Amino acid sequence: MNSGFSSKSLKSYTIADEANKLASIINSFKAKRVIILAHSIGGVYAMQMKDKINNLKAFVGIEPTTREIILNPPKESAYIEKSKNMDKLEEQIRADLSKILTPEKNENFWNTTEQNVQKFDEKDNQNAQAALENDSYWKDDTKLDNDILSVLITENYRQKEYKRSEYTSKNSKVVSLGTYHYIHFEYPREIARIVKDVAKLE
Repeated sequence: MNSGFSSKSLKSYTIADEANKLASIINSFKAKRVIILAHSIGGVYAMQMKDKINNLKAFVGIEPTTREIILNPPKESAYIEKSKNMDKLEEQIRADLSKILTPEKNENFWNTTEQNVQKFDEKDNQNAQAALENDSYWKDDTKLDNDILSVLITENYRQKEYKRSEYTSKNSKVVSLGTYHYIHFEYPREIARIVKDVAKLE
């Protein structure tokens, strides 16, 4: 959605449009088993792709965006305190990436990030935000199918939110891990191990 290495959109689009295209690309590989690994807003894409991807067997979500957090955010003190620390987010990301990337790759990552910030203007950001806010996903009650294995990785204070979320099924578990939203930067090896374990299951 007008981010990363993509070119600027030439027309109006929706998350559903992009999800359909992603599902088509995934299906082109004719995989016998598919596992979706999604972080944050990627969870919304996953929910819109789940019925379109052939042989989808599992979903691994790293704090995927829930309807609740957007439409009716929990009022518990832990959520309020976490929102106060958003200004420290980039500092945490930089610290974690410096541990898992070589100095050269780390520098390249941040240079690329800065280039992308400069590439897209405020109008592009507004279009992306509008596509997110106006998506039909927030108005429906779609849940993950019960025959799909679901592993949800989240900070401890959000466990109850995920246990009642649209990402749970009769075949789900919630894993408590990490101290901020970018858990895959903080615990990459643990995330990789979880995905490998899921991949081994029949």
